[in-house]
Amino acid sequence: MACDLITVDKNTYESLEKELLELRQVVAHFVQTNSSSTLQHNQAQMGLFMEYTPAAIAIFDRQMHYLLASRRWREDYSLGDVDIIGHSHYEIFPNIPQHWREIHQRCLAGSIEKSEEDAFPRADGRVDWVKWEIHPWYEDSGEVGGIIMFTEVITARKQVEEELKRLNEELEARVEERTAHLRYTEARLQRLADNVPGMIHEFRLNLDGTMSFPFVSSGCGEIFGVDAEQIRNDASLTLVCVHPEDISGLQEAIAQSAQTLQNLAHEWRIIAPSGQHKWVKTIARPERQPEGEILWYGYMSDISEQQAALRERQAALHERQQAEQRLQEQVQFLQSIWEGVDYGIYVMDVLDDGAEYRYAKFNPAIARTSFIPVENLLGKTLAEAPHADMSDIYRQHYKECVKLGKSISFDERFCIDGKETWWFLNVTPLLDSASQIYQLVVTITEITERKQAEQERQMFVSLIENSSDFIGATTLEGQPLFINEAGLKLVGIDNLDVAKKFNIIDFFFPENREDLQQRILPTVMECGMWQSEYRFRHFQSNEPIPVDYNMFVVKSSETGEPLCFATITRDIRERKQAEAQLQDQEQFLRSIYDGCAQIIIVVDILKNGEFCYVGWNSSAEKATGISKERAIGKTPEDLHGAVEGALVSQRYKSCIEAGVGTTYEECLTFHGQETWWMTTINPLKNSAGRIYRLVGTTLNITERKQAEEALKASQHFIQRIADSSPNILYIFDVEEQRNVYANHEIASVLGYSQAEIQQMGNQLLANITHTDDWQKILTQLQKFVTAKDGEILEIEMRVRQANGEWRWLYSRETVFSRTDDGRVKQVLGVSTDITERKQAEIKLQQQAQNLEKTLRELQHTQTQLIHSEKMSSIGNMVAGVAHEINNPVNFIHGNLIPASEYTQDLLRLVELYQQHFPHPPEEIQAEIATIDLDFLKNDLIKLIESMRVGTQRIREIVLSLRNFSRLDEAEFKQVDIHEGIDSTLMILHNRLKAKQNHPEISVIKEYGQLPLIECYPGQLNQVFMNLLSNAIEAFEAPFVGDKRQICIRTEVHNTNRILIQISDNGLGISEEIRAKLFDPFFTTKDVGKGTGLGLSISYQIVVEKHHGSLSCHSKPGQGAVFLIDIPITQPDAEK
Repeated sequence: MACDLITVDKNTYESLEKELLELRQVVAHFVQTNSSSTLQHNQAQMGLFMEYTPAAIAIFDRQMHYLLASRRWREDYSLGDVDIIGHSHYEIFPNIPQHWREIHQRCLAGSIEKSEEDAFPRADGRVDWVKWEIHPWYEDSGEVGGIIMFTEVITARKQVEEELKRLNEELEARVEERTAHLRYTEARLQRLADNVPGMIHEFRLNLDGTMSFPFVSSGCGEIFGVDAEQIRNDASLTLVCVHPEDISGLQEAIAQSAQTLQNLAHEWRIIAPSGQHKWVKTIARPERQPEGEILWYGYMSDISEQQAALRERQAALHERQQAEQRLQEQVQFLQSIWEGVDYGIYVMDVLDDGAEYRYAKFNPAIARTSFIPVENLLGKTLAEAPHADMSDIYRQHYKECVKLGKSISFDERFCIDGKETWWFLNVTPLLDSASQIYQLVVTITEITERKQAEQERQMFVSLIENSSDFIGATTLEGQPLFINEAGLKLVGIDNLDVAKKFNIIDFFFPENREDLQQRILPTVMECGMWQSEYRFRHFQSNEPIPVDYNMFVVKSSETGEPLCFATITRDIRERKQAEAQLQDQEQFLRSIYDGCAQIIIVVDILKNGEFCYVGWNSSAEKATGISKERAIGKTPEDLHGAVEGALVSQRYKSCIEAGVGTTYEECLTFHGQETWWMTTINPLKNSAGRIYRLVGTTLNITERKQAEEALKASQHFIQRIADSSPNILYIFDVEEQRNVYANHEIASVLGYSQAEIQQMGNQLLANITHTDDWQKILTQLQKFVTAKDGEILEIEMRVRQANGEWRWLYSRETVFSRTDDGRVKQVLGVSTDITERKQAEIKLQQQAQNLEKTLRELQHTQTQLIHSEKMSSIGNMVAGVAHEINNPVNFIHGNLIPASEYTQDLLRLVELYQQHFPHPPEEIQAEIATIDLDFLKNDLIKLIESMRVGTQRIREIVLSLRNFSRLDEAEFKQVDIHEGIDSTLMILHNRLKAKQNHPEISVIKEYGQLPLIECYPGQLNQVFMNLLSNAIEAFEAPFVGDKRQICIRTEVHNTNRILIQISDNGLGISEEIRAKLFDPFFTTKDVGKGTGLGLSISYQIVVEKHHGSLSCHSKPGQGAVFLIDIPITQPDAEK
């Protein structure tokens, strides 16, 4: 469709082109051959011609007024029925470009202009492409009377050409893209082929039987030892490598695959050029080609290692089969043992690396010895088996075997149907091929009879060896056979061998030996035993040893004949000593009982539970006036009356129920007078642990009681005075760190009861005092170390109320009591609640601080106002200076252009004179030499150019000053941040450029894409000026570095904020200075060189005026970075 359209447009175009050419010739001839009057005479005829011609023609006079216009002209330019004759062409097309006006003027001057294609705006605003030609027409006088314009709209052709161009470019791009993709695919396949561990190939079998390799990957070198190019040139190189024994097999496999077109899969041996023998394998898919040859696509790999491994596996398989045969023979042998032994054997599987064990196998014999049916255990773990307690014991033994990796044995006791049996178990580990224990073999043998005999023997031996009695045996002749350890120690003999050197009579004193021989031994032989208290002789000290001597005859169980003498003798020295001590104690206690000034009473507990006095010492008689004879045998009711006696009996019963001694105060009446006694009752127990007697002591405390009553009355009076005080009265124990006393006022002030204060103990201060006052309290306590009696120490501290609130207390304390060595024991204190006073003080302090803060803010605001007023004045001055400079500079800059043109004209005129008058008069030549005309011509042009550059530079500086001052932008508005930064840099240009002893400071701009920012432009420019000035001043100090740089980076972050980073590679800022950078009046400059307000005001402009942040990051020696973070759009309140 597009091709037909193009053909039609082309044919139409050529026809119109020819017609237009003829028409132009006619019009030109008409204009040339007719004078103005004739042209005017034939205007009607010409108008008719113009109306029906198919070309777009218009005729204009010298003022570009329409004289004639063809119908096609009106259609092409959408003029419709508008009357254009007599109207200016520029009136009809007011937006016509300037270059068209210049073309018209050149044609009116006699020039002929034309263009094959050009853009022409229509009256409706559209732009068409036209082909045009303009000729002048002449008056009779020969002057140009106007112009004739021939135009042809070629917009459609232009669109088709543009579309063809676009389609052609698109087609070329697609072809290029497809070609690049094919190249990439080919390269990728080549890389894959080169990196495959083997050889990828195409193998061709031609109809004449010859073979070739159209493609071979680089892996062929690893297999055949030759490169791919050699094999592609000579396929026989792969055949000469085939092992002679495998050639026929390979050829048959190739022939069969070619005949059946089945995949070729074959393995054979080759001998590489290096002499190395290899096994190779190929897998290839055949395809018959149109000419009849067969082409295989395949892959060949070196399988030498797999073949070697296969041979090793075959050898290992053979060896394993032989081992299995031997193992089978061993299994049969072991099976016969397994089934033939008369002791139990079972096997346990080791699970979870020895954490658990499972019953795997039992031999027949174990079924006869196990008290649990083996079928209930087979396949179960110890956790699943019955008797979990026994399973835990066995698990520990099995774990020990696995841990040690060797056999262990142990004895185990079982109780079967109430009968105890003993078994000997041996556990042996079995290892698998990886030397890991996978099973345990357990053998079990009953050893009940042996164990019982051992136990009985051990029991008797243990009894004898551990007995504290002398146990021994002698022959009937008195020769020692055995004496236990206690017996040897008793008589002072080192060991049994020494004892066997003596006779039985040697153990007794000489004066007792005859009695032994004449009386004791015959009695033993006759009666079978003799027992009485006697004496042994100590062989070392020769001291007598009192013993309870028991001697008897050991007879044969079969014949009844005496075999030996035996004795069990007990050392009674301690008993004898105890009896002597009891006698001494009885005498001692009797003397105390009778001579003690304190009352001692003894009360027996009768079987019916009543009490009876059995002891009443002389002191009791004196104190009570009741004789011992009258008191002994009486009950408490008999002695004290029914009422008091019942109370006394009740106290005795309480002592018995408690089982321990008790002390109490009691009031008793003797002879009509009440008396007070401090009584202590202690129970006595018999050998059965039953309390059978009470021993009591009592002390008359009547006088003390009377004093206590008087003291209570006095304390009551003092307590009433203390409770009436509006202050807290207290006594604090300094040594024990606890409160001893506090009046009732503590409850009303702090909310604690006296009991709660006492329960806090030594944690009182930690619980109720403020942590900030602990050091003050500790200092107060330390002062009492050197305090004198009567000295008053004062302290103010915070105390927590029971409801958690804090109260201020003012305390006056003095020494109350001291220890025996003079150290302060307790202090007496009076505390007054001063919370309201403290709160008033705090309020006054806060008001003073607020007033001071307000004063500082007022001073700071005043300074800011002065600075703002100063900046405003400077801005007005800068703007005025810029305005005053701008006018004359613009005047000079504007005149430089014609001055330059005039100069060029004069220089060209001089050159023309030199060309036409190469030999001027001598006076002119002398003047040329004097003024050095050649130099003047060159330098004059440079001079004017330097003046132009200078005025341009002044104009840029003036513009930067006006932008920086922003007097017309003091209000909130949207601005370009980069413009403000650039204006600031322009003003600081003189400080940035290189000077003597100061290299150039380069500025690196890394501007991001920023939208217009809502801000106060003049204030932000002030911030940029302060930060950039500080960065420049960072290089004015001694600087060590290759290059001085200031980097300015801008970017958008968090979608609604911008970040401006100004960094330098100067000496950096210390942490101490950096912490004060934004403080008002802080400066590191010398006096008179800085006010310390620049960064402070910059901080307020960014933070307070623009709701942003200004921070500094720096370390000494690493430069400084200032970060400005402000929102893109400010809050509505600011706007």
